[in-house]
Amino acid sequence: MTETIHLALPRIDAAQAQKHVTHNEALALLDAMTQLAVIEKRTFPPTAPAEGDRYLVIATATGAFAGKEQNVAVRLAGGWVFLTPKAGWLAYVEAEQTTLLYDGSAWVDAGLALRELQTLALLGLGATADSANPLSVKANAVLFAARTIAEGGAGDLRVKLVKEAAGHTVSQLYQSNWSGRAETGLIGDDDFHVKVSADGTTWREALIVDRATGRVAFPSGTGDGAPAAFRNRLRNVAFAVNQRAVSGTVTLAAGQYGHDGVKAGAAGASYTFSVSEIDTTLSVTAGSLILPIEAVLIEGGAYALAHDGTAQARVWQGTGYAGLGAYAPATRSAPLVVAGLTTGAQTNVEFSAGTILRPQFEPGGYATGFERRPPGVESAVCQRYYQPIIGWCGGWQVSSTQLSVAGAFAVPMRAAPTVMITTSATIIVQFGWSFQTALAITAAGVNGSGGYLDITTTTASMGSLGSIRDLGIFASAEI
Repeated sequence: MTETIHLALPRIDAAQAQKHVTHNEALALLDAMTQLAVIEKRTFPPTAPAEGDRYLVIATATGAFAGKEQNVAVRLAGGWVFLTPKAGWLAYVEAEQTTLLYDGSAWVDAGLALRELQTLALLGLGATADSANPLSVKANAVLFAARTIAEGGAGDLRVKLVKEAAGHTVSQLYQSNWSGRAETGLIGDDDFHVKVSADGTTWREALIVDRATGRVAFPSGTGDGAPAAFRNRLRNVAFAVNQRAVSGTVTLAAGQYGHDGVKAGAAGASYTFSVSEIDTTLSVTAGSLILPIEAVLIEGGAYALAHDGTAQARVWQGTGYAGLGAYAPATRSAPLVVAGLTTGAQTNVEFSAGTILRPQFEPGGYATGFERRPPGVESAVCQRYYQPIIGWCGGWQVSSTQLSVAGAFAVPMRAAPTVMITTSATIIVQFGWSFQTALAITAAGVNGSGGYLDITTTTASMGSLGSIRDLGIFASAEI
């Protein structure tokens, strides 16, 4: 009697007697193999098996199962029949609720035996996936481990998250009871952001890392409330420093300064200002106002300009405009972003007619919270460019018409300053009881924070002591 090739079912031979016995045996074996499910894995037979019960024999088998490891034991006609599996057989183990695959030498978990899953539409692990979340996982722990070198890997592990373009978002969102509390990633641009929220609706920028420079900004401040760094390249942004004591309607000729750090554009300017408890608002009624920035403060990369007033703005270097040549809005929510500034070049922010309130020009393609520098710091910054000469009272006559007075500036000037006499002041030089009017004053030997003032007077005795009686002298190193 011959058998079939794959399942070893007995064939009915020609002229064979009792053909029904062979036929029934083949049906019994086919019944045992088809839709194969075993009760459990066993190393020895159960004490009271039922007809048709099936078991998977595992090592090390004993009793009637001895030597039958990997076989399927089937109870038929009061005895045990052993089916020898072939590669590709599947068996469901009822006790474990798992499906096993015979790989030709051993039974293995059918799921682990899978090598590739391609172009799946949905995948849920412990959860139901849907179109909004095609990959859904509900678990208490998730492990990603690098394939080691011994396993043929590199020993490294890198998780890649990719978005389509800079204006899109790729991030990790952290939620509490399905409400957002923190988010990290490239959110709306290509800089790295860290955002937090108390309610999932209102979000605050905690940290931004500029992609071009690596500089870190803390838009909401640091833990102690102090600024992490001075990002604003403009000076006197609260317009609180007014060393020239301008008042009322301020009318300026081209290039003339009003408030510290603010000068008129090419067509001159007229503006008024109103002072609140912490802010001053400039209202430009004619012409334009320029807020110049020292060259050393400009690095390469993008810059963002924003303020809380109504005036539009433009940014330019030298005689050419960088970015937009025309005026454009520069709001906190939609800042004017300028790229292509030349590193180390003097830069100008120019405002048209309208109000100017809390302006900020900072590195990066985004606007952060307004940076309010401490008053003492802001005052010192302004004095690098313009300051009164106070305390330079004693000197000596170095020629028949010149008095030299030594002294120190309140802070080092940006460059060797030009000495100016206010139009309302008459400077008197005193030699003993002799008084003379200062005809001209220049700065000489200026180095860092100190230097000499050379005061031209009428004839006096060589080497005699003199002093400045009235003060109305200012040193200017404005841009």
